[in-house]
Parts: sequence; C-alpha cells; structure tokens
Amino acid sequence: MTSSDQFYRNINIRIDLASIRHNLRCAKALAPASKIMAVVKADAYGHGMTQVLPALHDADGFAVATVEEAMALRRGGENKPVLVFQGFRTLDQLYFCAEAKLWPVIHDQHQLELISSNTLKDLSCWVKFDTGMGRTGFQVQGADSVYRRLQAAAVKVVGVMSHFACADMVEDISNDRQLREFNSIKWPDPVALSMANSAAILSRTDVQLDWVRPGVMLYGASPFKHSDAESLGLQPAMRVTAPVIAIRDLKRGQRIGYGGRYQCDRAMKVAVVGAGYGDGYPRAIPDDTSVILGNQRCTVIGCISMDSMIVDISSLAVPPPIDYPVTLWGHGQLRVDEIARRVNTISYELLCGIRGQRQWIDAPSEVNVRKIDKDLSTN
Repeated sequence: MTSSDQFYRNINIRIDLASIRHNLRCAKALAPASKIMAVVKADAYGHGMTQVLPALHDADGFAVATVEEAMALRRGGENKPVLVFQGFRTLDQLYFCAEAKLWPVIHDQHQLELISSNTLKDLSCWVKFDTGMGRTGFQVQGADSVYRRLQAAAVKVVGVMSHFACADMVEDISNDRQLREFNSIKWPDPVALSMANSAAILSRTDVQLDWVRPGVMLYGASPFKHSDAESLGLQPAMRVTAPVIAIRDLKRGQRIGYGGRYQCDRAMKVAVVGAGYGDGYPRAIPDDTSVILGNQRCTVIGCISMDSMIVDISSLAVPPPIDYPVTLWGHGQLRVDEIARRVNTISYELLCGIRGQRQWIDAPSEVNVRKIDKDLSTN
C-alpha cells in the first residue's frame, strides 16, 4: 500500500511492519509484567500512525500527543485505550475525550478549572506530576489538592504518571532522584503507575511499573547517544531512498556545491542524488557521511542543496544507472542513529522530519536492488 499524500518529491520511504512487530516483542520481553502503551504520536515518528497499527496489534493501548491525533485513531476504528499526553486545551476537546473514551493527561490548573466548571459523564484520565522534567505536570506536593478537585468532579483517575528527563543518560543521578520523587506521591485510591519511556525500558527494570510507554524503540532506533539500535536487538523499520539523477566526471581541483566547500583532490566520478534539505535530509551533513549504493558505502561531498546532493562513486566498478535507489538510511549497514550523530542530533528528529512517498510492507522486497547490486562492486 502507498500513502495518500497529494504531494511528494523524489524520496521513497519504505516502512517494514515486520520490523515494528519485532520491536514491540522486544519491548514486551523487557517489561513482561507491564502493559504496553505504544507511542504513535507525530504520525508514529514519521512512520504513519494509522498504517502501523496492524503491526502494533499486541499493544495494550496507544499514546499520542494531541486530541487531534486521538481523533484520528478513534475515527479509524481503534477501540483500545488511547492516552493523550497533552490532554485537552478547550471545552470541545474535553467533551470529545469523554465521548470517545480517551484518557487525557491532566497536568495543568486550567484543565482542572474546565473540569470543575462543567458537567461531565464518564471522563477517565491520567494525572501527571513533574518530578524533574520541568515541562508539564503538577508539583508532587500538590497531589492532595489535585485529588480532591478531581474527586469532587466525579472524574475517574486511571493512573498517575511522570516522565524522565535523562533516561537516555543511564548514569545520570537525576533518574534515581526522579524515581524517588515519583514514589513519594501519596494518591489515596489504587491507580496504575507509569514512568518508563524507551530509554528506561531498555536500561533498567525498576521503573517499568504498571504501564510502559515505548516510542522510538518501536521504530528501530536507539534512544541512546552511544548505543546503536542493532546492539539493542532492534530492527530499523524505515528505509529512505532517493534516485540517482545524473552521473558526472569531475576534474582534480574542481569545486562542488554551494560555497565550493569541497574541492576534488583527484579526478572523481560522482552521482547527483535527487534529495536534499527540502525533503528533510539535514543540510548540516558533513563531508564523508555515508549513503549506500548496492551494498557499498559511498560518501556525500559538498553542501546539501534543497533538492540534491553529490555522492562520490569513484570506488564503484561501474556507475549506477539513472534512477538507481540510493539509501540515505535504513539499510542494515547504515542506520538512522549514525546519520543523526553526524549532525549532532537525535534519530527522532530525522524520522519525523523526512518527507516522501511512503510504502508499508511486511517483508522487504530487494529483488531488483540485489540484481543491480551485483554490478556495483568496488574496484
């Protein structure tokens, strides 16, 4: 199946549902006593929120950022619990949460005021406390007040949650401090507890509690700066390719791209690839960043343009044909984590920012690519 996007350029984004299914099994194995809240916000980190749901069938529920995202799930027929991290902002959203049986997260006084000033039926929610993230959530010391206001409004509290600020920094002492702060919350009624995101699931067992919230790990990327997904047993779900649009022979001393940043130190054969920062590939990529042609690494040289990039293919025995798919990330030899490190960012940003025609498959089909690969062996 393909996306219904009305506009796309040269980039092809292939999503392997089998890999997402594998990564969900990894999360379940790491937290066997916990329920799984699969995070599908931001269009499932760029993987297609509604399209990846079949691969996440064994999750116990889903988590999104906004009411609008939750609407899309409910209107698509998803009946499992849906947690809304940002909760509701308006009265209309509050009523939709109640009618659609969503689980909005209550984290701010204005939400308590909306609840208190309106008659609601069957609203269930989670309550978030700020234990050190400094973003959203009530102060732990105010738990009694929050409890009384929700009880007076006859709102059912399903669970209490918080969020780690530094779970990806395994040795950071703030992780233990946040956990102690969370454990100090005195909530009078029995409720579910949730604290662990992908990094916490992968790094420790004492924070899994009743629900865990895997996000980026489901899509085969690492939440850690110095550990790649492969070492964590995860499989990349997204493979991004762009076509060769021209082959050029350049002379020694010739400059490449805007600003002439790269100067050929020898006679070179290069491929012009039809993708650039206009498609979400980062302009800050430095020279010698890899792409994959066939099974060979080749390097990007010169500044990334809006619509294209230049790749050194001098090492290939024969040049690739026009329209040959060049892998920008997602190949087993080139993971998105590596590209993210090259520009001092995180894989989340690249996955969410890339744009193109998306396809969802359950088993990668490499027949045509492999046939061409045989002709691209290095000298």
